[in-house]
Amino acid sequence: MVYGMGDLPLEGVKVLELAHIVAGPTAGLILADMGADVVKIEPPDALEPQRIGTARVGQFFFFNRNKRSLVLDLKKDEGRKVFFKLAEETDVVVDNMGPGTMERLGIGYEQVSPHSPGIIYCSVKGFLSGPYSRRPFLDELAQMMCGLAYMTGPPGRPLRAGASVVDIGAATYAVVGVLGALVKRQATGRGQKITGGLFETGLFLVGQHMANAQFSGQPPSPMPARDQQAGRQTGWGVYDLFDCADGRQVFIGVTSDAQWRRFCQALGLDDLGEDPELATNTGRREARSRLVPRIAEAVGSMNSGDLAGVMADNGIPVAPLNTPEDILEDPHVNFGHKLLDVQGGERAMRLPALPYESTEYPFAKRSDPPVKPGSHTREVLAEAGYSPERIEALLGGQVVKEL
Repeated sequence: MVYGMGDLPLEGVKVLELAHIVAGPTAGLILADMGADVVKIEPPDALEPQRIGTARVGQFFFFNRNKRSLVLDLKKDEGRKVFFKLAEETDVVVDNMGPGTMERLGIGYEQVSPHSPGIIYCSVKGFLSGPYSRRPFLDELAQMMCGLAYMTGPPGRPLRAGASVVDIGAATYAVVGVLGALVKRQATGRGQKITGGLFETGLFLVGQHMANAQFSGQPPSPMPARDQQAGRQTGWGVYDLFDCADGRQVFIGVTSDAQWRRFCQALGLDDLGEDPELATNTGRREARSRLVPRIAEAVGSMNSGDLAGVMADNGIPVAPLNTPEDILEDPHVNFGHKLLDVQGGERAMRLPALPYESTEYPFAKRSDPPVKPGSHTREVLAEAGYSPERIEALLGGQVVKEL
């Protein structure tokens, strides 16, 4: 199929992004990849060490593809006037500034909405409304507070997840709200403010454990402790990470009795497959102390690639343990549009696309991330109706910059 302009669902939607580090830029990235024209507003001191999140390092180039950059001094009256003018033609504003920052600058939703009633504000904050809403907050703190770190680490050793799951999740849920607001605006003509909360996102992620604890009346057991229980009473009897002969590890999950029979046959464990005590998952859970060592012995003589192939051929859920570098070579990852070619300064990188597919459009890198802050300042202002002379005056007054 040949795709043309207008195939992306947010084609024509204009976004101003005032965001840094992970959460806000993730929201802008999702909107940009879906076709929106995202202009990233950066501060005059971008790239200075104190401006965390503006440095052009690896993660910046992941979170900021398909965006343009404008450097604008929002602490100056003239800078705020430029913002209000840009907002006249803007559909969505994205920010993850500290609580009250946008309002102190005079560009918060309540201040801009009367002039641009259709505008939608997407803010990613530490907390939603409540006693903590004015507190500054971060991803790792959210993981600790909501119970996610407790569930991830061994007992007594809470551990954050190995990715910014709360930042990215909060941004994603906030964008869901933005998409709903865009639909609602078609009927009402009015915008609204959507706020995503880091803490509430973490809370949502541990909702299943909250439910299980309340339903059973038993305190939740951290995942590593659960996996080490010989006679665990929940989950599957075979759901473990195994060492292979080549030094790599492979995770195997046997999730049905039919899979168990195929699993035993594939590994030559006929005695286990014929054992009536192991015929059901309940029996396998109770027999883990003798079952897991036998499986470990059998798979320990195989290379990881051979083991994964045998499991896949027999319909057994299987996954090799990869590093973020290993996964770049996976044939499934390299099929279709899962990785996008992105130029990060002088480095060529392959980075993940949004994780869904449509029958109507593919995702693509339309533009590389801005290598320098303000690299699109002139063209963004020109599109907003500023004359060349006015643009030069704004540059001369340090209201806008090209760094």
